Order: sequence, then structure tokens, then C-alpha cells
Amino acid sequence: MEFEANEDFSRINDVFEAAVDPAAFWQTLTRYLLEKWTLTQSCVLHVASASEVRLLGQAGPGGLASMPDAVRQAVLESSPVREQVLLDSGEDWLVAPLEPSEGVPLVLIARGGDGFGEEASKLAAFAQAMLTAYEARLSARQATRSQVNLSKVVDLGLLLGESVNFDPAAMTLCNEIAQQLSAQRVTLGWMEKGRLKLMATSHGGRVRNDTEAAGSLLRLMEEAFDQDQEVAQPSLDSEAVNLQHRLYSESNANSHVFSLPIRCAGKAVGVLTVEHSSESDSVLGEDLELLRVILDLVAPRLEEMHRHTGWYGARVWRRLRRSLEGFIGYRHTGWKFAGLVLLVLFLVSLVVRIEHKVKASFILKSEASAFLTAPFPGYIDKVYRDVGDIVEADELLMGLDRRELLVQHAELVANRDRNLTDARRLEGEGELTEMRIAQLAAQQVEAKIKVLEYRLSKTEVRAPFAGIIVEGDLRERLSAPVQAGESLYRLVKLEGLYGELQVDERDINYLQPDMVGQMAFHSRPYDRYGVELGTFEPVALVEETGTYFRVRIHLSDAPDDWWRPGMSGVCKMDAGKRSVAWILMHRTVEFLRMWIWL
Repeated sequence: MEFEANEDFSRINDVFEAAVDPAAFWQTLTRYLLEKWTLTQSCVLHVASASEVRLLGQAGPGGLASMPDAVRQAVLESSPVREQVLLDSGEDWLVAPLEPSEGVPLVLIARGGDGFGEEASKLAAFAQAMLTAYEARLSARQATRSQVNLSKVVDLGLLLGESVNFDPAAMTLCNEIAQQLSAQRVTLGWMEKGRLKLMATSHGGRVRNDTEAAGSLLRLMEEAFDQDQEVAQPSLDSEAVNLQHRLYSESNANSHVFSLPIRCAGKAVGVLTVEHSSESDSVLGEDLELLRVILDLVAPRLEEMHRHTGWYGARVWRRLRRSLEGFIGYRHTGWKFAGLVLLVLFLVSLVVRIEHKVKASFILKSEASAFLTAPFPGYIDKVYRDVGDIVEADELLMGLDRRELLVQHAELVANRDRNLTDARRLEGEGELTEMRIAQLAAQQVEAKIKVLEYRLSKTEVRAPFAGIIVEGDLRERLSAPVQAGESLYRLVKLEGLYGELQVDERDINYLQPDMVGQMAFHSRPYDRYGVELGTFEPVALVEETGTYFRVRIHLSDAPDDWWRPGMSGVCKMDAGKRSVAWILMHRTVEFLRMWIWL
């Protein structure tokens, strides 16, 4: 095709430079045609059917609805559209097909003044040439992009090949993809123990799965994983459900986000999520294609590293499972191996016999104890000993207030002396009857004095025997009143300590007197002491937790100095040899027998 020699090639080049996408190309081309051929209107239509017409680009006023009926009929009713020039109201209308290399033919419509019909064929040929050149530029650009993408894929594959562990490889993948796509954040999720788990993010640092943000990311990853296809917001040209992606985008300043499942051996094993800010462009098809190629390349390597990740026991189990596949099959290997191990253990437990130990709690008690009470109503004056003190026999523990008693004692002594003086005076005067009355009064007062002196002696509370005080914190009650018979102290002997077991009624029939065992205190569980069963109380003790029998145990060794009455612990008595299976299951068997019988 021949064009004039002075054609403005710079203007044509500007058309291609401005065509960043097909929409911009058609808009720029129609504007250039309008200016170049001095047209009134120019537009390009995509006509799929009579009911599906899409405007690709337009320059000048008006649209398809304002065009003459003859032009609309030429566009909508002719199939295929043929090049023709129509005359209407003194204006020429060009209707010409534009044939791209692929897809449905397009339609070029141009409106010009008188004499435009002579240039119409040149305009149509020029538009077709521009379309062919644009497609050639796109193909060349695509080839260049493919080479660049291939280089990126190879470089990323080499970087991951240098990684030995899964976590560094996952971090490298996220960082490289974020750099190549200029993404705000890239996050990798991997299937682990039946659920997706966040493994790495391009932000670096420790990845947590227990935060609200992590939960939102996992929900949109699961959305792509369950559908096994790419999901995005803004939505891609697919039927994928993107509810979680839309909610995540709205909660993060309308950011652009898309997720791609990672497949290995035809099965999804993870998800990669890429986020862009709301100001950035939408996801391009080239980016998705590049990511698909990258993920298909690195998925086997990542899956292999993930299988070798974990603590030593998990790796040993994986190797053991592969070794057992040839013996018990490759399906449900773990369950089969577990069942085989349980069967062997059960058979062994039927044969092996060990000591059956009856377990019961105990409390340390003393052979003798005494409650020291208030002898009469009074007030606490002095306290010499507290709870936990070890005291000797007849040691002073506390004293009651004596002042009121001393006043009464002085008053009674004065009365006695006065009566005795009166008796001597009356005897000298010969008043024998009055003398006898005075003597009797003096004797009465003397009896009261003896009672009062007895009470004064009882104001001092002393220890009846050597022992330890286990009750009686009286220092906070100084000057407080006490009533007659009120308990002040509880004193127990440190000699003659013994243990009292509380044996469950289900275990009492396994015990016999003189059986031996061991006990340990809760305060010092690492020290064990030998014991021997003593007497059994014939009456059971009913409590909320069950029915128990009290059994006395005697110590085989001398008690330590730190032992105190009231200490508790656990005692295990040897009740004879039994099989391991019987020891583990006899309670269950007894329950079932009772349940079936009832």
C-alpha cells in the first residue's frame, strides 16, 4: 500500500506510544483519523451479534444511536460487514471491516463531508494497517516479556535451589515475587495437618497464625484453595466466588488482592496471596501467567523441603512410614502401623506381670493431742507462744488478765483481817456470840480467798506435755474477751506419729494387714518412706467424692525432724502380682459387669 511521502510518521509513532492498552489504542486511533482526514465523527465497534455491540473507541460527537438507519443496518444486519460508503443528508458515511489476527472482525465507521467518499478506501486501508502494526508490536512486546519472565523464573528457581530448609525458601519466594510485581505484601500459606497455615510473608519476621489479620488472610486463602482456582478483588474474568477477597479488600482501604493455589502432582498444597495498594493498577493477565509458571516450577521443590521440615520425631516417622509401605501397604500406613503396635502391646500386657499397687491418700497424725481451753471468762493479757512453736512440758503459753482478780483478792484479805480484829475485840469484851459470828465471817472470806487464789493460778495456761502447737493464733486477740471453755491452743505430741489412709471402697478388698508399701509427702515427693498396714476401721466414711475406709499405717523407719502432724501425701501399697492388662482394665471390667448386671 502506498502512502504520501510526507506522511507524519512521528504522529503515527505517537499513536503507538500512547496505546498502553487496547482501549487507549482505539481511542487514540479514532482521534488521529478524525484529525488526519478532517472527519466529523469516527468510531470502532465490536459487533458480536445484533444485540451485543460494544464501543471500543470514538472521536467526535454522536454515537451509534444517532447514526442514520442505513448505517445501523449496514453494521447490524450485514454479516459479514462489507466496506461501503453511504450518503445521507449530504454527508458520506464509511462502514468498513477491520480484521484482527484473532477474534471477531471489528467495524470502522467514519463520517465526512462532500468528497470524502474518494478518500474512504485509503482511510479504511490505513486503519487496517494501523491495526496490523499494533498487533505486531504487541507480539514483539509479548515475546520480549516472555524472555524477561523466563529469566525471572530461572533466577527464582536458582535462588530456591540454594535453600535447604522450607522457611528460608518460603521467605525468598515471597520477597522475590513482591519485588518483581511491586506488591505491597506477598504471603504464602501451606497445607499442614489438614488446614492452611501462614508460613512466610514479604514483610519478614515471625509469622503468627493467632491474630485477627492472620485469620482474615487464611479465610481468603481457603477461598482460593477450596475452589482450586485464582480468585481476586477486583474480580477476574471468571466465575470464582470472591466474597472473602472482597471483604478483605474493603477492610484494608480497598486494596487489590488476588490468590493463586499452588499445585503439586495435580493437588493443591498451598496458596500464594499478593496484595497491591488501591492506587496501583489492577492485576494484569501477564502477571498471573508469570505467577502460574513460577508456582508450577517451585511447587515440587517447596513440597519436598516441607516434608523434611519439623522436629526429629516427625522426620523419623515419615521415613518409617515410607519403609512400612511395602510391608503393610501404602494406604493408611499410619493407622495400620498404630493398630499393629497396639495389638502387640496388648498381647504383651496379658503375659507380663508386675506389682499391683493400691494408691490412697494419707494424713499424718499423732497418738496424743490436747485442747487447752479458757478456765473462766476473762481477757487475754500476754501471749508467749504461737502456732508452729515446739514447747516443753509445763512451759508457759499465755496469760489471762489478773488485775481484776488481784483487786478482789486484796478486798477479801482486808475483809478477813477486819473480821479477825473484830473477833479479838469482842472476845475481850466478853461478847462471845458476836465473837463467834465474826470468826465465821472471817472463815467465809478465807474460803473465797482460796477460790480466788485458785483462779489466779489458772490465769497462766501451760503445756501439759512436750509437743508442737498446731492451733491457736492469739497474738491478734490481745485484750480480747474469752469465754469459759473456749479453745485457746491445740497441742500435739511429736512422738508416736502414724499415718491414716483413706482407701477407696473398690480397693479395700485387695489389702490385708501387714502388707508393705511406700509413702511420699506432697511437700517432698522425691523422698519415699517404707510403711506397713495396721488396723482397719470397720465403718466406712461417706464423702461427696465417694466412700472410703480408714486404715492405719505404721512407719518402718524413724520419722524425720521436719515431720509435722497434719501433713498429707500419697501412699502406694503392694497388693500382689497382676498382669499389666488386668491392672489397666480391671476398673473398666468391674464397671461393665455392674452395668450389665443392673
